[in-house]
Amino acid sequence: MNTATLEHVLAATGYLPDGRPAPGLRLGAEAQSSRHGRVFVPDALWRSASSLTVYFKFEQSAPADDLVSQWRREVWNEGFAPLLWVISPQRIDLYNGFGTPMKEGDAQKHLLRRFENIEASLHELDEFAGRLAIETGQFWVQVPAIDRKTSVDQKLLSDLGCLERDLVAGNLARDAAQALIGRVIFTQYLIDREIVSATRLKRVCGHTALPAILRDRPATSKLFTWLAQTFNGDMFPPSSVKTTPAAHHLTRVAEFLEAADPESGQLSFFPYQFDVIPVELISSIYEQFAHAEPRTNGKRTEALRNGVHYTRLSVVSLILDEVMDGLSGRESVLDLTCGSGVFLVEALRRLVHLRSQGQPPTREVIRSTLYGQVYGVDISEAAIRVAAFSLYLAALELDPDPQPPQSLKFQPLIGRTLLVGDARTVERDGNGKAVLATPAGLKQFDLIVGNPPWSFKGQTGTEARRKTRVAGVPAQPRGEGLDFVLRAAEFSHEKTRFGIILSAMPFFSRSGTGMAAAQHVMRALAPITLVNLSNLCSWLFATAAMPAVVLFARHRPTQRTDQVTVVQIPWTPSGARTHSFEVAPSDVITLTLGEIQEQPLKLKAAAIGRRRDLLLLDELTLDHRSLGEQLSLLDTTFQVGLIRGASENQTRDARPLRGLEVLQVKDMQHFNIPDALPTFSQSKAQWPRSREIYQAPLLIVKEMLLGSPRVLAAVSERDLVFTNSYFAVSLPREHTRTAHLLATVLSSAFATWFFYLTASEFGIYKRKLLARDLSFLPVPDFVSAVKSEAGQRLLQIEKNLRAHGAGARGWADLDEAVFDLYELNDANRVVIRDGLLRAGWQWETGRESSVEPSDSRTDIAAYARTFLSVIEGWLSVRNKRHMRAEVLDLPSSSALRVVRFVLEEGPGNASVSVVAPQGELGDVLVRIGRRLKVKIATALSAERELRVHGRNEVVIIKPSARRYWMGIAALEDADAVVAESFSGGNV
Repeated sequence: MNTATLEHVLAATGYLPDGRPAPGLRLGAEAQSSRHGRVFVPDALWRSASSLTVYFKFEQSAPADDLVSQWRREVWNEGFAPLLWVISPQRIDLYNGFGTPMKEGDAQKHLLRRFENIEASLHELDEFAGRLAIETGQFWVQVPAIDRKTSVDQKLLSDLGCLERDLVAGNLARDAAQALIGRVIFTQYLIDREIVSATRLKRVCGHTALPAILRDRPATSKLFTWLAQTFNGDMFPPSSVKTTPAAHHLTRVAEFLEAADPESGQLSFFPYQFDVIPVELISSIYEQFAHAEPRTNGKRTEALRNGVHYTRLSVVSLILDEVMDGLSGRESVLDLTCGSGVFLVEALRRLVHLRSQGQPPTREVIRSTLYGQVYGVDISEAAIRVAAFSLYLAALELDPDPQPPQSLKFQPLIGRTLLVGDARTVERDGNGKAVLATPAGLKQFDLIVGNPPWSFKGQTGTEARRKTRVAGVPAQPRGEGLDFVLRAAEFSHEKTRFGIILSAMPFFSRSGTGMAAAQHVMRALAPITLVNLSNLCSWLFATAAMPAVVLFARHRPTQRTDQVTVVQIPWTPSGARTHSFEVAPSDVITLTLGEIQEQPLKLKAAAIGRRRDLLLLDELTLDHRSLGEQLSLLDTTFQVGLIRGASENQTRDARPLRGLEVLQVKDMQHFNIPDALPTFSQSKAQWPRSREIYQAPLLIVKEMLLGSPRVLAAVSERDLVFTNSYFAVSLPREHTRTAHLLATVLSSAFATWFFYLTASEFGIYKRKLLARDLSFLPVPDFVSAVKSEAGQRLLQIEKNLRAHGAGARGWADLDEAVFDLYELNDANRVVIRDGLLRAGWQWETGRESSVEPSDSRTDIAAYARTFLSVIEGWLSVRNKRHMRAEVLDLPSSSALRVVRFVLEEGPGNASVSVVAPQGELGDVLVRIGRRLKVKIATALSAERELRVHGRNEVVIIKPSARRYWMGIAALEDADAVVAESFSGGNV
């Protein structure tokens, strides 16, 4: 290998900045030792925080397409590498690592781009696929062909699902079909790894290849018997070979291995290499099967009914990266709802690596870790059996010399470290009692991880949970995720680290019992970190009906005991395609348990908002009483409307409502209720409600937000029935003007911002408001607000909008008048306007807008002006200096944007200028680094957002996406610069 050529390319593309490897880059032997392969030997690899891998291969001359196809097939089978670079002195070729292998023309089919190895092309390569382009998302926008939908895990699971359906259709029981598939995969793995040779197969059962064996039923029986005797753990227990499946079932599996069409018999290309596919991908088969189980009579599968959701490996890596950081490798791990063992398999691998201290692991280290440190519980025996299978495969994969087969007899795991049972009671009898109960109490573990059920099983489930509750411990009102956390805590000691996936709903609930239950868990396990995954749930937990969080606890020994760190992971256009995610410093907020207890609204606000949001939220809730409090003084509150119900449920007297007009789901527009509505004529309804709640004046609010983040509100000055698509409050007649004023406030950007931050579901789950969400809105005193100048202006605006409809100008006027009503300063108006935009990210067009490249002359210049407004507030006190901004007019395709703020002597006005960069982005960064004596490229390896301080200047460098350059970001960046200037800090 020509090390100089490779390193030159890596340096030019940001993987080897300033002569030092970027985080995640491995060179030479280190890159090669981290993988199992056949013919592909990488010269370097770069692994992102989400475990995505880019491989680099150097050749003295451009390799033949057939060789590249072999390399690419291996890379595809690994499942985590979307990109393969093949580097030679003549050119650099980039290949799609997620494209399904083909028998003919594979290399050309999956070639993404070709670059000549000259300086100009290296610059183009850097902009296309350099580290910054990968990390900032620019690369994924340019290459839609790279998609997880064609990766090995998706392809394999799809093919195995088809195979299973064929076996079941052929009258093989589903559990028997899964057992057969598992045995065949395990056997093929042994063959591919050359642990079982063709000679051995010939001696045992008369054939040298597995498909031929499967087409011979007696030979198959001999093979399975030999496997059970040789690998005597739980994968092939004696019971598994009592009945060999029928010949036509075995033939169908043979056809799968030969890539033969079961109808035509025509052969295609079998892409899989089971010795290369990571074990954790294979171990996910059970969970995928559970979710792929056909619905019966429209009913959900058992897995979904139990709230079980497939755990993607990117989340497993996220959790284990955190909880296993800084460990010795001697720690014990427990997963109380382990499923097929995805957490346990990866934990085993990492523990063995830690214990081996950089040396090849010995079989003794692997086996002692497997038998004594990794524990799992699951209520499903089938799941536990797959977990055992997965752990055995992992142990074989880790073994540096898995020969001869007779030396690889495993001790049973089931009944010793893998337990079949209910996590709530597993230690009370049988194997669970022997393993988990000790004279001193329950066995204690150092790490507790998992993805427990999120289910809510209605009244029956609630009654069952009540029987097991501990007196004095607040319980989650819906679902049982927090129950599992408290149960897991019984197996912990004071330093046990937790990493558990949960439904987000109890943490952001506005119900008193829900908030009490979440706060109890947080106090019990503090310090904690909550990672909000709600932006990713459409692909991360596609079968889930609710958003998710990861609860980390005690995993950072340096955290204060009352600290709650809240992290939001934003949506990115590449997330679903790559199963990766990104976090910037501005996505992290720190609170205390005391702050959350005093103001529970803060927890959700921190999970989706920013620091300035929380400051304004504090200010408003201190200055104003809530809408619910003020309505209670008038002896009224928001009510849910009529539910007609199905005919069989219409049992309640609805005659008092007859003759009233009915406002139905599509009738109301902003500030406007039609003059003529249909009348209610039924005598009975499921929930007619009391006649008094329909008495005018009615302030009516639509439950769902459709197409826009603005709340739909209007006032009716005549009695009418509203359906349960709305909430409404009946106010006293003398408060008719109050109702109209409140309609303007509820329709404003201010209310949208508040509900986005604080509502139970809007912002993280559904585009929907609950009645109690409305009650928390801080509002000025009704009487004084109506009499105020701003209030009078709002009433006139509402009248105009009701008559003529709402356009952009009308909404802007309304928002400004509401700002005046609340006496908000300029900075807080920026926060709320941005809040309206951020609330719009709940819709696809809004999300896509948030990641579009920002325009230097509009977006970045506006950012700079907002930034300067904060700094000038400080400088104007002494009026001896002023600051100006230089926005570098970088091309739209650049991965970064750069703004330079210069502090100048003497009084003067702040100014913003857009200047042409001298050279390309890389040249700009080099010059900034030299002037400020900072290694910019190295710093960008560690931080997504940079503030680089010089003597009289600060340079801000961030990704180009618009979300990084909003007004609220400018305010917070300016806050940080002021704080760093006072403390003398430098990046």
